[in-house]
Amino acid sequence: MGTNTAKMGVKIRTFRPSDTRRIRNVLIEGLYSNIDPAFFVGVRRPSVIGAVVAWTAFMYYWTLSLLSAITVFVALLFIYYNSLLIAAYFLTKGPLFDDVQDVQRNYMKPRRNFWVAEADNGQVVGTIAITLKSLDKPANERADDVAWLRRMAVSENYRRQGIAKRLVETAIRFCRRNKYRRIELITTEVQLPAKALYEKMGFRCVNTWARRQYGFVLWTFTLVYDMQQDSTYH
Repeated sequence: MGTNTAKMGVKIRTFRPSDTRRIRNVLIEGLYSNIDPAFFVGVRRPSVIGAVVAWTAFMYYWTLSLLSAITVFVALLFIYYNSLLIAAYFLTKGPLFDDVQDVQRNYMKPRRNFWVAEADNGQVVGTIAITLKSLDKPANERADDVAWLRRMAVSENYRRQGIAKRLVETAIRFCRRNKYRRIELITTEVQLPAKALYEKMGFRCVNTWARRQYGFVLWTFTLVYDMQQDSTYH
């Protein structure tokens, strides 16, 4: 599959109403593709390591059976992984994707936009959006100074082909034409490849904090792109 898709052309275009279902599918696929990295992030947490080691040691102490201890160890990891799957499922049923249920109303306005990456076969394989950032503005900025980059996602079979870079370039050029002073976005430790791409393209991390959701804690990063820093993307 990867070999075939690599040979297909992909174009970046503005949203059409017929894209709605396919956009949601790309975003849900992206959410589920984060489960493996989220699992490996989680099992390195001291709290998780401590809990797993404690229960494994307790089982060995109680049964004096190495096999029983290993079984508990594997079972705990299995439970943790499946708890991530369950959390992802409930996220898809909640309000997380409400904004893309009506892209026309939420994004297709002056100085806002939503783009998709479309393969030659008509399949939507990537998304990105620009809207206004209106919360937590410094007092010296107008409400329309800051663009908010959202919904950047690429289908798994189309990754590592430069599509994400093209989507971000499209968004930056749009923001430059629309006279934004800067672009902001949020990403997490689960999405480090995306964070690395943003930073390679000129974004810089200005804030890091712990965000708790469904009982899980993720280190979260605010990245900023200053429009005055260069003129690479016109």
